[in-house]
Amino acid sequence: MDLINGIITTIISSLLGAFLGKQPIANVFNFFQRRKLKNMINTLDTHSLFEKFDADFKSKFILPDLKEIYFYTQTGIETNEKSILQYIEFKNKLGGKYTWTDIKKVNQHLDLQSEEIKIKLNKLQRTYSSVAFISFPLILLTGFALLSLHSVESQSMIEIFMTMLSYLFLPAICGYVLLATSTSIFIAKRMEKRLNNL
Repeated sequence: MDLINGIITTIISSLLGAFLGKQPIANVFNFFQRRKLKNMINTLDTHSLFEKFDADFKSKFILPDLKEIYFYTQTGIETNEKSILQYIEFKNKLGGKYTWTDIKKVNQHLDLQSEEIKIKLNKLQRTYSSVAFISFPLILLTGFALLSLHSVESQSMIEIFMTMLSYLFLPAICGYVLLATSTSIFIAKRMEKRLNNL
């Protein structure tokens, strides 16, 4: 029984640590970095320093860099100056309820190589998102079915808890991780459908 408890605890802590640990910490660092950049742009020292540079340096380096920093602080998307207009046109073309947060989530699925931004999803990503969407309820139903078949009459409270953990909570966490890791693919598919309907 101790071996099973150890295995279950290891699996749960690994899944939760991998999923919940990375994303919120990255969001906190991202938030503080963006706030620091906003404060830097708005200080008077930056404006007075800006006036001291020659016109060529300002137009070729400082202004493009400031555009990139400002775009990043407003959207959370790091990109170069040339791509900023593509992103703005992409958001305007999408219209509707799509925000910069949605576009940032699907940024890994965007193709910036052409004149317009296109959504690129390969067959494996499409299959993975479909499997994740279907498998979540199946995993839960399987857990409920196994739990209903399992006899708990002669078990102690700890054994009943471990049984529920094994048959319900662990599968629910696995299913949730599957869904959460494919969120960007779901949003990209919706965006692609919207663009195709225009």
